[in-house]
Amino acid sequence: MRKLFTLLMLLVLFVLPARVHAQSAVVVDTLDVSIWPEYDTPSVLVIYKIALSPSASLPAQVTFRVPARVGKLSAVAVGNTADTVSDSGVDYKFTPGAEFTEVTVNAAARFVQVEYYDENLKKNGNQHEYVFDWQGNLAASNFRFELRQPLQSSNLTVEPALSNTIVDADGFHFSEYKKTGLAVDEKLIFTVNYQRDTDSPSTSFLTVQPSAPLDQAVTGQSTWTTYLPWGLGGLGVALLLVAGWVYWTTSRSTNKSAGVGRKRHSINNLNADVNGDDQQVHCAQCGKRAQDGDRFCRACGARIRRIEE
Repeated sequence: MRKLFTLLMLLVLFVLPARVHAQSAVVVDTLDVSIWPEYDTPSVLVIYKIALSPSASLPAQVTFRVPARVGKLSAVAVGNTADTVSDSGVDYKFTPGAEFTEVTVNAAARFVQVEYYDENLKKNGNQHEYVFDWQGNLAASNFRFELRQPLQSSNLTVEPALSNTIVDADGFHFSEYKKTGLAVDEKLIFTVNYQRDTDSPSTSFLTVQPSAPLDQAVTGQSTWTTYLPWGLGGLGVALLLVAGWVYWTTSRSTNKSAGVGRKRHSINNLNADVNGDDQQVHCAQCGKRAQDGDRFCRACGARIRRIEE
C-alpha cells in the first residue's frame, strides 16, 4: 500500500508540472514585437503586444524576459481590446537578473502592452546597427516582428529578411516577419542595419497637421467673428459716452465765462454812468439813481459812493 501511494505521489509530481507547462504554452494567442529605432529619442523604442487566448482563465500571470541592460519599463497596460489598454492600476513585477530581466504582469484582461527603451543602438559614423534578441520564456500561437524604419534613413537591411513593407501617412516604412508557433524556450535574433546622417529623432521631422481646417468652425468653439458685432457695439457706446462728457464739460466752461463777462459788463456800465459827463450818481448796490445830496440810497439804503470820495 505504501508503495502504491508513493508511486501515485511521484506521478503527481512529474505529470502535473508537465501539464501546467503545456497549458502555459498556449495561453498566448498572438505576440507582436515592434521595434522603433530613433523614434522620439536617440535610443530604440521596443513594444510588446500580447493577446491571451480567448480560453485563458483571468486573471492570468504573463511572464516574459527583457534584456538585462533595460533598467525600467516605460509602460505596462492591460485592456479588453488592443486599442483600449490602460496603465491605470496594473500590477506587475520587474525582477532584474544577470543575463535577463524577468517581467510578470497580472493581467485582468486579455490584452497586454509593455514598452521600454533600449540604449543598445550602435553608431559608427552614419552606420547604425541594432540587434534585438527575443529571450524566450513565452509560448505563442502566432509571433510577429515589426520594424518601423527611422525617417531620414536609407540602405536598410534586416536579418532575417522582412516583408510586406508599407508606408504610412507620416512617411514611415513598416516591414514585418511572421512565424506560426513560438515555443517557450525558442529564441529569435533580428539584426537591423541602416545609414543615417542625423542623430535627431524621427518625431522632429514630422509636420503636425490640424485635425480640421483652420477656417472651419468646430462645435463648441467661438471665433473672433462671433464677438465682432458685440465689440463694435461696445466701442460705439463708449465713444458716445466720451462725446457726451466732453460736450457737458465744455458747456459748463462756456457758461461760466459768459457769466463773468456779463458781470464785468454790468460793473463797467455802472462805472461809466458814475463817471459820465452829466455826473449822474447811481447806487452801487441796486443801481437806483441818487439825487444830489443823497448819502444813502433811497431804495436799498446802501451808502452812496461819489467820485470825490
